[in-house]
Amino acid sequence: MDSLSSFPSSQLAPVSDLQRNYAFLIQKVKETKLPLWVLKNNKPEAVLISPEIFEGFLLKLRQFEEQEALTAISFYEKEKKMGKLKKTKKISSLFK
Repeated sequence: MDSLSSFPSSQLAPVSDLQRNYAFLIQKVKETKLPLWVLKNNKPEAVLISPEIFEGFLLKLRQFEEQEALTAISFYEKEKKMGKLKKTKKISSLFK
């Protein structure tokens, strides 16, 4: 649970609090822009984040995936130029 220790305790809530104080906790997440760790039996059950933070995560994920794809294409092009690519009809033959 090291990931929890980096957040103030005000951003931790048992699942029962979420059930009783839903509107208050959602408002708190929106205002603070900090994640709210929802705990069940003192263990993380879920994390609530604001829509803006979630959209930021999605944007960064897309950017990372695009960069990974560009890196893979660059690697493919280098390997092709060097004549290192193999032609095969079965994937299993690549690992022999």
